[in-house]
Amino acid sequence: MFAQRASLPRIDRAILAAAAHWHVECKSGTADPAALQTWLAASAEHARAWALLQRMDGQLGEIPATLALPALQAAQVRRRAAAKVLALLVTAGGGVWLGQAGLHSTPWQSWNAALRTAPGQRRHVRLADGGSMELNTGSAADIDYTASSRRIRLHEGEIMLATAPDPRPFLVETRHGVIRALGTRFGVRCDGASSTVSVFDHAVEVRCAASSTAVSRVEAGQQLRFFASGAQGVATLPVHQDSWLQGMLVAVDWPLQRLLDELSRYRRGHLACDPGVAQRPVTGTYRLDDIDAALQSLCASHGLQVQYFTRYWATVSARRA
Repeated sequence: MFAQRASLPRIDRAILAAAAHWHVECKSGTADPAALQTWLAASAEHARAWALLQRMDGQLGEIPATLALPALQAAQVRRRAAAKVLALLVTAGGGVWLGQAGLHSTPWQSWNAALRTAPGQRRHVRLADGGSMELNTGSAADIDYTASSRRIRLHEGEIMLATAPDPRPFLVETRHGVIRALGTRFGVRCDGASSTVSVFDHAVEVRCAASSTAVSRVEAGQQLRFFASGAQGVATLPVHQDSWLQGMLVAVDWPLQRLLDELSRYRRGHLACDPGVAQRPVTGTYRLDDIDAALQSLCASHGLQVQYFTRYWATVSARRA
């Protein structure tokens, strides 16, 4: 049975999380039916995630009644319920629906990682050798220092590393390959499709997972995006790439869709962009500790509006006259 389904397209974890949210909203009687239908119609992946939920409905259990609870408590109950639904979705459907990610990748390792950050959270870690690691929003990592090597495993999210002098090699592993530091300060970001290394001092070497003999060298001021099967060409490091360390996001003529994709990493729930304004260029500096305030600032300066269907579901579109 599993072999027959393994070729089905992968469903992104963020879409599974949105489906879990809608399931809980429907079960608790707080869903907006029109907004749900809009979400379902927006993507075939949305429909597949919802179909998976319907098939699993008997395994998901009852959602606690929330209408009689105070608003804050009810929201907390629904969030906990959605987290449980998502866990069951990935557990039961992970090997079937998550394609190449499989059971050995992000969902399992991320949940069990020793170091984790929630959406909107950042964390500083002092490493045993005197170096340091900063974890950005929604990240999961493990540290494995032995007598022969220093190894960081980044399961998902983004980290910034400052290495310390030590005879042992310093390695960062993602699902897409291995990065070897050459006395450096560098950032690594890992998502479902690829990993990106950004070098601020000295250099690193990158080996892709499927080609351990081919080595790409990335110097200070450069960036490399790589996949398990290979790497793109080395590119110039974008300005303000490390602004998240100061809790800021700096956009210069970004398409609106790109900006909202970045802001959504720091906010629970789903942040959508109306296709009619998705390519509108935006410029600005936005604080990452209050994404709703950042959205209001964005809308005020660029002729946009944000509509909240629920607290965790928002859409940005052109401002109506």
